[in-house]
Amino acid sequence: MAIVKMSEFKLLVRNEAVDSLLKSLHSYKDIVFSEIKGEFNGFEAYPKDYDFDLNRQHQEQIQAILKKASTIKKTSKDSKDSIIDKLALQHMDYANLEKLMDTTDLNTLLSKYSKHYDQREIYIYDFKLETPNYTEMSNDELTEVRDNKAVIGRLEAQKVQGFVAELKRQVKVFYMTSKVDNDYYFVIKAPQELQEVVGIICERYDFEIRSSTSLKITDEVQKMQDAIATLINNCLHYESNINDIGNDQDLFKAHFEGLRNEALREESKLHFLQSNYVTLIHGWVTTNDVEKVLNVLNEELDGVLDVEFNDAPLHSTDVPIKLKNNKFVTAFESITNMYSQPRYDEPDPTPILSFFYAMFFGMMLGDIGYGLIMALITFVALKFINLKPGTKGMLSLLFYVSFPTMFWGFIYGSFFGDMIPMTPIIDINSNYTFVLVMAIGFGLIHIFSGLAMKAYIYIRDYKIRYVLYDVIFWYMTLIGLVVLVTQMFTPIFAAYNQIALYVMIIGMVGIVLTNGREAKTIGGKIVSGLYSLYGLSNYIGDVVSYSRLMALGLAGASIGVAFNMMVRMTDGMGIFGIIFGAIIFMIGHGFNLLISGMSAYVHTARLTYVEFFGKFFTGGGKPFKQFIASPTYITIEEEK
Repeated sequence: MAIVKMSEFKLLVRNEAVDSLLKSLHSYKDIVFSEIKGEFNGFEAYPKDYDFDLNRQHQEQIQAILKKASTIKKTSKDSKDSIIDKLALQHMDYANLEKLMDTTDLNTLLSKYSKHYDQREIYIYDFKLETPNYTEMSNDELTEVRDNKAVIGRLEAQKVQGFVAELKRQVKVFYMTSKVDNDYYFVIKAPQELQEVVGIICERYDFEIRSSTSLKITDEVQKMQDAIATLINNCLHYESNINDIGNDQDLFKAHFEGLRNEALREESKLHFLQSNYVTLIHGWVTTNDVEKVLNVLNEELDGVLDVEFNDAPLHSTDVPIKLKNNKFVTAFESITNMYSQPRYDEPDPTPILSFFYAMFFGMMLGDIGYGLIMALITFVALKFINLKPGTKGMLSLLFYVSFPTMFWGFIYGSFFGDMIPMTPIIDINSNYTFVLVMAIGFGLIHIFSGLAMKAYIYIRDYKIRYVLYDVIFWYMTLIGLVVLVTQMFTPIFAAYNQIALYVMIIGMVGIVLTNGREAKTIGGKIVSGLYSLYGLSNYIGDVVSYSRLMALGLAGASIGVAFNMMVRMTDGMGIFGIIFGAIIFMIGHGFNLLISGMSAYVHTARLTYVEFFGKFFTGGGKPFKQFIASPTYITIEEEK
């Protein structure tokens, strides 16, 4: 359970092999490319010749089609599957994804289902077809354009610019044009209301009207008619086409994932350097997978490569961070990552965080019924639905914290509040002072664990004396202070008062003498040390913060009891009382579970980030992002 050890690599490959290599590494996935620092003679930045805008446009068009199809499905009899469809993902390995993309034409699919499909530039032989935003035209206007006869003719080159500007000003005009010798040929189609206007424009610019036969462009005109008819028919029958999308929906999902991974490959190339013959690639892989990566490279490149692997430097901030934990701890990695990835030279705080987070969450929510609902729903979802990574991570977290929720519910004797009478081990409603002391005790253990993590880092880095300066002296001060303060509530530590006082004083003196060690003068060291000791007030504030473990637990329990009282008020009202009672129970406890659960999630995170991480954790590491786009519709599985 730690940060995975990384290796850095530099790779030289032939220019023509880059694309096929990146596709092979897509199947492998566990590799990160990074920008190459420094200059290398003969190498330049990789050429930027990929159309990212077109890729993004196609992605947006696909998502618009799928969203429309989903909207139509919601209104159909199959709407019961819509929630599952939103959560679930399909499976496919990368080889099958590539094969599917190669055997289906995305442009054909888009032109069939897009209401306004923009191919950027539509060419018919030597003619370029210009289309207006015809989605804003009425169905009658579209039908007229499709069925009206085209205006065909020739125009002198020097008049073309003004003529085209006039046509575009009419908004609803379709036309195609091509230069032939010193003239331009035009084929124009417009709705009925603009036919006369188009005629006037033609007269104004001395447009010579001819037939397609005389200009020898009969085939071109026919293909234009067909192209416009296809566009307009798709627009007219857009919703019916979407409604009958069928298996094409899966093709769109595959193309969407393919487009995102294609963009990822092209973005990765921008980190490379290229000479006339070879490309220089820099990146990171896990040390345990070096041999596996080398095999992939040799197999794809037939051994024609030059590669060098080195262990990643411990204190480098460029090393990507990958965590490896058991299932329980992995569920809490999102909490760590939401704050920050650890640096490569830091310990992974998640294993310790996970235990405290689960216990604190359970203490704040603390109800057997709520824990059972959380466990049941999350278990079914995790077991039977192929979820998106983010959704799966959140549900895994809720699944694991449901058990301490039930544990503390058993301690407090709470099952949907007091709906099912139980004998509590600790009654939070009457023994809230004891629960408060217990919460603060857990807080001290949490804070001391953070200081222990700091001690571990110092020991690992051979800074043994800093353990005394920044950890042991603080332990002595805090423990001594706690023993003395407890005398206000209980005489249990009375026999240790004198020892505690001496321990606290030694700790305080030690802090003053050592925590200003960065200052250059003795006076500066003392002042800095005193300022560090003033930080004791922060520790006191930190300890008091753990009172929320009691406060939120008590609040949730009280709200649950209040709703149960409302349910019991419906007794004796017959069948309507049963119905109203059931509604109040479900809505009330559903509301309480949602609000109390969100509060437990947020406040436990707050205790983690401020009181725990603040003692030892810096963060700022770069996440290890697999060389595969995060799935939106399809999970790309590793090939077997």
